Amino acid sequence: MFSTEPSATVAPNPTPLLRDLPAALERAQRAFERGHLQEAIDLLEQVLMLDPDHVEARTMLAVAYARTRRVPQAFEHLEAALEHAPAAFAPRCALGELYLRLGIPDQARPHLARALEVASSPAERAYVQTLLKDDRTRERRRVPRPSFQARFWLLRKLGIGRE
Repeated sequence: MFSTEPSATVAPNPTPLLRDLPAALERAQRAFERGHLQEAIDLLEQVLMLDPDHVEARTMLAVAYARTRRVPQAFEHLEAALEHAPAAFAPRCALGELYLRLGIPDQARPHLARALEVASSPAERAYVQTLLKDDRTRERRRVPRPSFQARFWLLRKLGIGRE
């Protein structure tokens, strides 16, 4: 009943290592679409081991990381994708959308403007225009946040700290 040997822990359904790039990408896409994000992440990491410059895999991996609330990894992969393909629509749009979702519209707008420039289809342009329109709507309702770049409002009012 009890063994003196140390027990090994087995990961639940580990993703098998794939050496075929198209098959790994297809499986990752299906896992992503089914909402099995950890499986998609594992497969996309394998794709990047086979081809570290694969922009589409990096972009999908970044979106999967963002959806699992691993934002630093999402930024890392989106920036790497843009280093390899600065004029690519998908990583540029995803980076802009991530900034919007994080509530940093000032960082999002340049990326979305560039995505609009490099969009190659009406559907891509419409998607970015919808994001920008939604941002403008939110901007009208947005409560101003304090900025650490400007002097504190009370100091301005009192005339303290003038340079």
